Amino acid sequence: MSLEPRSLTVGGARRNFWLTEPDGTASAIVLGLHGTRSNAQRQARLSAMASLAGGGGAVVAFPEAIVPIGSGFEWDPEIDTAFLLELVDQLSDRHPATGGRACMTGMSGGARMSSHFAWHHADRVRMVGAVAGLRAGTGATPSQPVPVLAFHGTADRINPYGGGNTPRWDESVPDAARRWALANGLTEAPSETSVTKTLTRTTYGVEGGTGEVTLWTARGAGHTWPGARLGLLLRLFLGRTNMEIDATERIWSFAQGHV
Repeated sequence: MSLEPRSLTVGGARRNFWLTEPDGTASAIVLGLHGTRSNAQRQARLSAMASLAGGGGAVVAFPEAIVPIGSGFEWDPEIDTAFLLELVDQLSDRHPATGGRACMTGMSGGARMSSHFAWHHADRVRMVGAVAGLRAGTGATPSQPVPVLAFHGTADRINPYGGGNTPRWDESVPDAARRWALANGLTEAPSETSVTKTLTRTTYGVEGGTGEVTLWTARGAGHTWPGARLGLLLRLFLGRTNMEIDATERIWSFAQGHV
């Protein structure tokens, strides 16, 4: 399926996104949010999520943040939330069978923005697919449970798995997953499975159940999208990519299991 540039006006500003739509009835809306210093087109290439419009019947949009940084952009919740709400509204109006909710996915800063959006607008979100950037929100508990699927490498130097000491990256990734589980009403200890020597799956709740939170931990992997191939320079800078799992396929399967 081909991607087309689109735009809409929010708060007097022109906001850009790339879009692909299925030929028939849409089964879901998927938003793919780029990382900090990246942009919509790069996120489309990295995730290959546009392919979901073909076999999966998804409406796939790659919105772009408005604050410039380096050769790309970064998300600002105070500015960009209104844009994402309007985008979900417009796509829902065009495709009413999707139920007015979106699958919020993203890489790094896009995962953080997806987490923030879902925490504060749970009624507009079908699930969260966070790669290298899962965060739990602050303030009031989400208005309803939001299924969460996250992926993170233990050797991520940009968003360390164990947390950091900056406002945007403080708690550890396991702590963020635990706080999402508690917000979703899941108080029991998670189940943990060593899938391979380097890949562990931690799940709160029942697979496919209300408010399920699942974290895939890739030992030795860096700040990367599982299953995606990077060039040599990016591999040297971002670290190893776990190729034992495909984040895009897993996110789509997770979304289909949480209608």
